[in-house]
Amino acid sequence: MLSPFHPTNWSQACASWIHEIHIAFDPPVPVEPGKGGFLRLMRWSTPRVAGLVILSFTLHCTRPPAYTPATNTSRSGGTSLGAQAYVEEGMASWYGGNDDGFAGRPTASGEIFDPEQYTCAHRTLPLGSFVEVENLDNHRRAVLRVNDRGPFIKGRILDLSKRGAQDLGILGHGTSRVRLRSVDAMGLPTALDPAASQADPFVVQVASLSDPKNIDALTRELENTFGVVSLQSAVARNGQAVKRVRVGSYTTRQDAEQAAEQIAKLLKDRGVEPFITRQH
Repeated sequence: MLSPFHPTNWSQACASWIHEIHIAFDPPVPVEPGKGGFLRLMRWSTPRVAGLVILSFTLHCTRPPAYTPATNTSRSGGTSLGAQAYVEEGMASWYGGNDDGFAGRPTASGEIFDPEQYTCAHRTLPLGSFVEVENLDNHRRAVLRVNDRGPFIKGRILDLSKRGAQDLGILGHGTSRVRLRSVDAMGLPTALDPAASQADPFVVQVASLSDPKNIDALTRELENTFGVVSLQSAVARNGQAVKRVRVGSYTTRQDAEQAAEQIAKLLKDRGVEPFITRQH
């Protein structure tokens, strides 16, 4: 008798295995549904049911999920869409006309203001950031770069260059309601740079005064309560030299808002309406 490890026995064993595998994977003989008994019906229906399940699973997994970003609305009216774009709505004005005297002056970023460039002024957005501005009256849009601070008029959120106002159809009206959102240089929505924001602290601007006596009196009064008071030289729209009286240096907007509320209560009988801007 041959040994079980003899090559002949190996050959026979392999041939038997191959035959059994062939039988196991031999396709079933097609049968009509409802004929041939329960087992034949199962053999006919199982691959078809499995195919439907796989198709349903594939369609479900490849369908893009619905996405609604969570919004956080700030007390200033701005809205931050999760970690995406900063969005804000409000009134916009423009500057850089022939008679306002701003052309050729340094902006907050240090650049010389050119009314024919696509730039704008915002109180708190980081200098150098881009915004897409939409005129909500006519739905015209333009991408502008923030290089200045302002507007320093109650109820306005943005000051456009003359060129930006022209593209948006605001020149003849003076002001218009707009929606802005932060974008990159290509105009695609993007989140604000947190590093740029941290590098430029918030301050509370209390007033713009031209009389030295009034400037000194207000400065002393604010120093007694809030400590740090700074003065920034500026030129008003009428060409008059003024000092912007500012309080504090705050790393978060929440701290700046609390200080602004305290200042408003302190000076409520003098018509002062403090607002939040940046140190630079």
